[in-house]
Amino acid sequence: MLFKKKYLVLTLLFLILNFAGCTAVPGCNAGEENSEPAQEEKEMPNEIKEIETAALEIMQQADLIPLVEVVSQKSDEDAEAEEEGEDQEVELTFEKTILGEVLKRELEAEDNDEESIQLPGDTEEIWDNIKINATKLHDQWNELEPMVIQENVYTDTINSFEEALDTLTVFVTEQNYFGTLSAANDLTKHLSKIMTPFAENAIPTVNELRYHVRNILLNAAIDNYKEAQESLNYMKEQSLSVTSALEENEERAESLNISLDNLQRALNNQNHGLIKINAAIVMEELIQIMEELE
Repeated sequence: MLFKKKYLVLTLLFLILNFAGCTAVPGCNAGEENSEPAQEEKEMPNEIKEIETAALEIMQQADLIPLVEVVSQKSDEDAEAEEEGEDQEVELTFEKTILGEVLKRELEAEDNDEESIQLPGDTEEIWDNIKINATKLHDQWNELEPMVIQENVYTDTINSFEEALDTLTVFVTEQNYFGTLSAANDLTKHLSKIMTPFAENAIPTVNELRYHVRNILLNAAIDNYKEAQESLNYMKEQSLSVTSALEENEERAESLNISLDNLQRALNNQNHGLIKINAAIVMEELIQIMEELE
């Protein structure tokens, strides 16, 4: 009888401890904790940011080439006028650039030293700088590629990035100004796909939209408004997925939508000046969204 009572007491004690999650017994739940080890949060590789910055710098440098050519021509004319005793004043503006204001805002967001842009002495100096950055891109990709493969990024995505990098290298070698601009921009599009496994938010999508802002400007510059409109349509489609990632920030979502509408009106008017201004505003909105997501 005494044995049965002891057995009953032990059984009740076991049930109570089990029901309470056995917190009273040291080490009782150790097995559960070890059965599901916490997963480390993935960090964006530095190489991705380095590749993005190098691509932006290549675009900024290539974008200056027409302006430098104009300045050089004006300088030659001034020298001739001075010899002939004529005075000529030249007002230097950045009207000849395509991506100037957009890239300025992007590179400011990259925490680059914000110094006033000094125009290179000639185009050869620009191409030398571009070649240095293009070489860096290959080195950075060589470091990044094993990490990308380990994350099982689609082979097509990797191949597309490498094709864009090769195309960029060819255009740089040929000193093809507009080809270099376009190829460097294409590189950022494929890079946004590559960064997806390393981000748990909408940053890859935001970066893809940044590519489309530049694509709109590049296509508008050559009067290819059909492709420019396709990029804007895509941005409108993706804007909801971007703004929904923000924590109930309705003002930011509204600001982005308004800026896209204004850019649409500029495209409808096919006015290059208005397109540049409104594209820069859209880029600023995307940068603000990125900073909130980070």
